[in-house]
Parts: sequence; C-alpha cells; structure tokens
Amino acid sequence: MSGSSVRASRRGVPNGADHLNLSPILSQPERGRLFPASLEGIFLAHAAVAPITGPAHEAITAWSREAAAGRQESDPIWRRVAGARAVASRFLGCEAEEISLLGPTALGLGLVALGLDWKEGDEVVYDPLDYPANVYPWRELGARGVRAVPIRREPGEPIRWETVRPALSSRTRLVSLATAHYLSGHQPELAVIGPELKKKNILLCLDGIQTLGVLPASFADADFLAADSHKWMLGPFGAGVLMVRKPLLGSWNVTSPDFLAQQEMVFESGGRRYEPGSLNLPGIEGMRASLELLENIGRREVAERALALAGQVRAGARRAGLEIYGGNGEDRVITSLLEPPGGWGDLGRKMEAAKITVTWRREHGGRTLLRVAPHAYNLEGEIAEFLGMLPGG
Repeated sequence: MSGSSVRASRRGVPNGADHLNLSPILSQPERGRLFPASLEGIFLAHAAVAPITGPAHEAITAWSREAAAGRQESDPIWRRVAGARAVASRFLGCEAEEISLLGPTALGLGLVALGLDWKEGDEVVYDPLDYPANVYPWRELGARGVRAVPIRREPGEPIRWETVRPALSSRTRLVSLATAHYLSGHQPELAVIGPELKKKNILLCLDGIQTLGVLPASFADADFLAADSHKWMLGPFGAGVLMVRKPLLGSWNVTSPDFLAQQEMVFESGGRRYEPGSLNLPGIEGMRASLELLENIGRREVAERALALAGQVRAGARRAGLEIYGGNGEDRVITSLLEPPGGWGDLGRKMEAAKITVTWRREHGGRTLLRVAPHAYNLEGEIAEFLGMLPGG
C-alpha cells in the first residue's frame, strides 16, 4: 500500500501541520480499505489484540510473495527494516539507532531485567497491580540478590510522584512503570516522575504497549521502553520495539547475541546489538506499514479522536448508571466498566451476536470488568450502538 489515499486527505493542509482532518478516511470505502476490521463489525478491543491495518496486510503479503520467490532477504527489504526503525523513533522521540526491532513486550522487559549489572542488595521498584509482563521479570531478580519493591496504591488509583517516592531508597537502581494501566487506562505522572528519578540517578523503564500508536507520553526521561505492535500500533503479533538510550548502549550485557562464527564477539554499536540474528521480517513489515499510516494521518489527530471517542463511552456509561474503574480522568483511551449489582447477564452473548468486540477482564478485587478501547478509526455511531446495549443504556 502506497499511502497515496492518506496523502490525498492532506491536501490543503499547510506543510508542518500535524492536526489533520480524518473525515475522508472515515468514509467508506476508504475506511474499509485502510481498516478492514471495520467491514466485519465494531471492534472496541484495541487494548487487547487489535486487527492489523490494510497497509500492514498488504506489506506482509508483498513480503510473502518475495519470500516464495526466494527473496526473503533483499536490499529493498532491509531498507524497509531501516524505515521501521525510523518511524518507531519518531513516535518515541528518540534516535533510530536507539531502537531494537524485537518482539513481545515481555521480551524487551526481560532483556532489561537480565541485562543490567545488578549487585546484591540493589532494589527495583515496580507496580504490583500492573500487567504480569511488567511484574514477574522484576520479582524474579530475587534469585540474583535484587530486592523488588512494590509501590503502594489502591486498585484504579493513578500513579503520581507521591506514589513512587516512598518506595525509593539509596539502593534503588531502576523503576519500571507502564505508560498506561491496562485496566484503568490512567497514565502515570511521567512528566514529573522522570525528571525526579534523573535527579537521583535512577533508571526508568517503561512498558509502552498501551499508548504507543495512539497517545503521546512523556518518554524523554525513559532509559528503556518496550512495546509490542499488536495493540494500538495495529501491527501483528511478535513484532515490537525496544528503546535503549544511547548513553546506555553497550553498557549492559547482551543476552540474545547474533549468529556467531568467530572466536570473538564484536557487537553492533546501536540498537541492532540487542536483536537476534534472524529478524521477524514479515512482522516488522506489518508494524512499519501501520505506524506509517498512523503517522500520515497525524499523531495528534489520532490521539484527539481516540480520546473523544473514549469520552463518549464514559459519558454514556455514566448516564446508564455504571461505575467506571479508576474514577475520573479524561486523558485515557481505555475505559473499564465495573460489573453492576445485577451482573452483566447475557450481555456478552448479545455483543457477540451484534459483532461488537470488547474485552472482559477482572479487577484486582474480583469483579468482572467490561473493557472498551476504541481507536481513531471507530465512529461515533458505533459507540452509540455499543452504549445502547448496556444495562440501563
């Protein structure tokens, strides 16, 4: 997919403008071509496993065609791999050489956890209410004499500097947080937390999977960030990014070295040093194509529209008398609705019959949550249809 139709929607927009009009893209048949899942039903589960875009499908298909012809590797493919690093770096506000093209978020976080030169008695601060991928790597460091220190907060409560500060000590080496919580959608106060940690020479590691591709976040003070593409980036499973800041490149151990056929290892100078010898080329192709589409639409436009749709979800849920997990806060695209006293009944079956895809989760207190996560290509009418099916809606 060339993106020509996306570029066409930019006509009349001054150079350098990043707030674009989505309306041409949200009209059929263009919407169905760029976001094929919109032809199959109403998809509101982007915080889980999202559908890939039309451009991602076309890029993966083109790679498969080349691979079948004996060209799994070629100069054009490697140029597109470089393009994937470049577009990911623009989303993160870092340099392309700080990007490693890996896979699952857990792999990137695990590389950080296993790669740092921990000393016995060091401490790592983490959120015990976070998704397990950002919990267990830090707890497992106990076998190496590292103490995992949990921050203390109530379920659904946002993370602020005052939440993190009591967990810190003179032995704290690293703090690991998610850029948005997978149930509440709340973003931590990174604009304050990051600089405060820098003052104390404490490293900051981020799980970026619940914001990268849809919301801006304060990445400037992050030393490490990992994110898979299968959620808000609208990419395939098993493709993702690991960001390692340039001052740290090469200063920690590499736990997945490239193919070795020599007596001594000479590592790459940039993020390539943390990648395996065989990259997930079809996955990277799909991730690149989706990120380029979102970039062409406009990152600010994507964020503002997704936030507006999420606001519509919360307003309608409140009118229906439903409680929102995490309370107030409009700077989030994830909304989880708490199970009402009478339960959800057969709502799940009705949603499935209506081809409305949402996610069912459990809060840490045990109640069932209905999680709703629209992306920028969803329509107000789709949100209204979803709200009409809620108890009291």
